[in-house]
Amino acid sequence: MRRPSTRLLSLAAALTSLTSLVSLSTVPAGNAATGSVVTTTVTFNNPAATTAEQDAIRDHIRGLIGGAERGSSIAVSMYTFSDATVSRALVAAKQRGVSVRVILDHSTLRTNGNEYATLSSGLGTDRAKTSWVYACPDGRGCVGTRTLPGDDGAINHNKLFLFSRTRGADNVVVQTSANMTGYQRTELFNNAVTIADAGLYGIYQAYFADLLKHGTSAGLSHYYRTPSSGRYQAYFFPRRESRGTTFNNDAATDTVKLILDKVGCAPRGEATEVRMAASLFYRKEVADKLVSLASAGCSVLLAHDANPGTVDVGPTMGTVVEGIVAGKLTKRVGCWENSPSGVKIGLHSKYLTVSGTYGGVRGRKLVWTGSHNFSYPALRSNDETLLKIDDPMVFDRFKANHEELMSYCAGT
Repeated sequence: MRRPSTRLLSLAAALTSLTSLVSLSTVPAGNAATGSVVTTTVTFNNPAATTAEQDAIRDHIRGLIGGAERGSSIAVSMYTFSDATVSRALVAAKQRGVSVRVILDHSTLRTNGNEYATLSSGLGTDRAKTSWVYACPDGRGCVGTRTLPGDDGAINHNKLFLFSRTRGADNVVVQTSANMTGYQRTELFNNAVTIADAGLYGIYQAYFADLLKHGTSAGLSHYYRTPSSGRYQAYFFPRRESRGTTFNNDAATDTVKLILDKVGCAPRGEATEVRMAASLFYRKEVADKLVSLASAGCSVLLAHDANPGTVDVGPTMGTVVEGIVAGKLTKRVGCWENSPSGVKIGLHSKYLTVSGTYGGVRGRKLVWTGSHNFSYPALRSNDETLLKIDDPMVFDRFKANHEELMSYCAGT
């Protein structure tokens, strides 16, 4: 089966606006709208609501680009990029004296309405200069070079923005699940986390440098890093399976499964709750662990994209995973809802939350989010980022979003 992410490449840039009575929670990007100093911010779009709510993540990022100060820098790594407003904002930043560097997956050059021409014309492609756009080699990621059986090659699946200074704050990291396309705003639920933290910013800058380093050289089949800074830990992929195993049969090196191994379920003690939002879900090791946690007394709630797929691209939830989780979790909903205009609403967020016992410690409130799908290419071949956040405010925002997804995606 070809990688499901390729379904995005044939979509037109102009898409129909949607309306709905449902209003999912969006933490407004106050810094983008008012110019206030950037703080930790969580932003969710709502494809089933107003244009402003659909565009919440895009407009938040555009505001941060607009707030980047002369002499500062912006670094971007993105899978698909067809949003003209963001590309124009990046070019305008360069014109006012901001260093702007953009790394894209090569496939974005084949996306309908892609903005590579705007970026290459406005930023240039000479990497000896302070601003440029670069596309990873065709048929691979910038780091990842591996092609899994049944797949069509690694990709740079990242979705991140780094600002050395914007809106009065230094060292700002934006980790989002959203590509910069219209489809991501108007037909899919997404999320973004904005964090100003020097340690985390340094970790992401080092990763960005490695994307360029390996993208302009032979690349790697294994690149797994888990650097941390205070309340934050990043996981960078691809990660190779153990010797003597296969890519899809090694629970000992499945990072998400290993994260879930630290969850403690106590039927007569503190209630532990696990919530997952999944765009692509194929990894049986993760599915088995979720079922195990539910059986052990944890509350396990799953909202997943339920696109049934096409002849060329399979369903977003694999049949093996479907068979494992069916009827065995606390609650599960599939997101593939009818809109008044007839367009289907799906889920592109990829996140995991845990409240309760984790790592033997009670009372934890943790979030993992990023570009990392629960698929084998995300684990074994793609350039991907997963970010762990230990912040009760961030957790509360994600929990509220997940509760509303569970309601909306259950149908009306």
